[in-house]
Amino acid sequence: MLYIFIDTNNIRILHLKKTLLGQYETSFTTKKLEITLLEKGKLNNLDVIASALKESFALVPTEAHKDHDVTLILPQESFIFFRADMPLDITPAVLESYLKEKARSQMNADIDNSNTSYVIRESEQQKKIVHYAIHTDIIDDLRQAFALLDLKICTIIPEPMTYFKLFEKTLRPNKKENIWYVSYDHNNLSSYIYDSFGLLDEKRWAHELKDDEDVQKVLHHQAQEYESKGHKLNRLILSGRQSEDIRQDTFTKNVGVWTNPLHRIIPHFYAHYVKMLVNEGKSVKELPVLEYDMLIGAFIFTNEHKDFSLMHGDGESKSNGFSKKRTFSLPALPLGKLSGLPWKTIGIFLLSFGVAFGALFGVMKAGVLSGSNFSLPSISLPSFAKATPTPEPPTATPKPPSPTPTPSITREEIRIKVLNGSGIAGRAAEVKSFLKEKGYVEILTGNADNFDFETTVVEVKDDPEIKQFIQQDIASQVAKPKFETLDDADASDIIITIGTDFK
Repeated sequence: MLYIFIDTNNIRILHLKKTLLGQYETSFTTKKLEITLLEKGKLNNLDVIASALKESFALVPTEAHKDHDVTLILPQESFIFFRADMPLDITPAVLESYLKEKARSQMNADIDNSNTSYVIRESEQQKKIVHYAIHTDIIDDLRQAFALLDLKICTIIPEPMTYFKLFEKTLRPNKKENIWYVSYDHNNLSSYIYDSFGLLDEKRWAHELKDDEDVQKVLHHQAQEYESKGHKLNRLILSGRQSEDIRQDTFTKNVGVWTNPLHRIIPHFYAHYVKMLVNEGKSVKELPVLEYDMLIGAFIFTNEHKDFSLMHGDGESKSNGFSKKRTFSLPALPLGKLSGLPWKTIGIFLLSFGVAFGALFGVMKAGVLSGSNFSLPSISLPSFAKATPTPEPPTATPKPPSPTPTPSITREEIRIKVLNGSGIAGRAAEVKSFLKEKGYVEILTGNADNFDFETTVVEVKDDPEIKQFIQQDIASQVAKPKFETLDDADASDIIITIGTDFK
């Protein structure tokens, strides 16, 4: 199984070999080239791409050469993209034509000569269609280039969709967020903006850091730019190899956006996939998520969206959230059993009954004519009326137990800021360790505006589940904390300002 990512001058490869235990042996390769592979999302030259692929494949294990099926990841600029609200009354049969018409009107695109696919996402009881298309000319060029190496492209995935899969499980169904996904590698920054439905703005922001530039100041300035355009950011997901060196608390403070390092998200929210990709005896740290995030995201995507494909024309199955059209037929009558009925026996009985009745009727008529008294014997026929059943007292049906409601949020998802207001050095770090033992993951620490807090103040967003969690978990440490409502626009879900009453 091969996953290949191609951008302007990079090729990255993930090779997966499934083991008997259901895990995968993984190998990763990257090749940076001085030549331009893609220009404005299109192949610059078939032979150049084929040559670059050949060079890259020289670096992968020999076993990878036996695999020929490729999942290809391409930059956003290779695709036609738009989002649309999901009409409530639309049926699967007309959804395809509806999307094509939308693409023509919104994008002015040659949609008739493009392969299309889409996903439907739901958040806050709303549904949106995230639609992608790629022109068949690009597909034909790619097929030819890969065919030179005896490789077959089975699936094409847009790069932003692979990143979205890496933090999708951290999203809450009842809360809409704007998320900024930033890759920080080799002093280069590149990013996309998402909301809870998927990619929000298809334009990729990129910046190369100069020697005298501070990454936090650059990101802070860009975050303000987005906010001025109406995109207030709730979270920053930081990927790339250089992200491993950042301090989450100071980074969040200086950038002004709550920062989630990707390497902390993956073990907690994607443990199932980590187990598939990390063999026994290896640690999670050995999985190069930060450098090959788009390839790992593509692996997760193909496992969760098996119907999504940009390699087929119209009419093929799509990842649309609808079931495939089914044909129903009435159940066949059991005609074979009818042949087993005793028709011959019934016929003989009816014929005999008719002859006997005719004979008796003739004798009776003859008796009437001769004046003798003759009558048919009285035959008492059995009653075929339905017997009235004797009513039985109703049995009380036991009432099923009320199901225990499943919490819509987990401790791992709750973002907490711990501020030291007690004046005792190291208290914020101690409380952070205590909360981590309770199962919280996203915790930042800092100092309060002053150190005169005698009573611990807990600010919580207007969410009963979050309040119940933290109320229960700190009950053993503080008897009567002061609870206040936290503004819903705040990046944190809970802010705990530690007083001297906190044990």
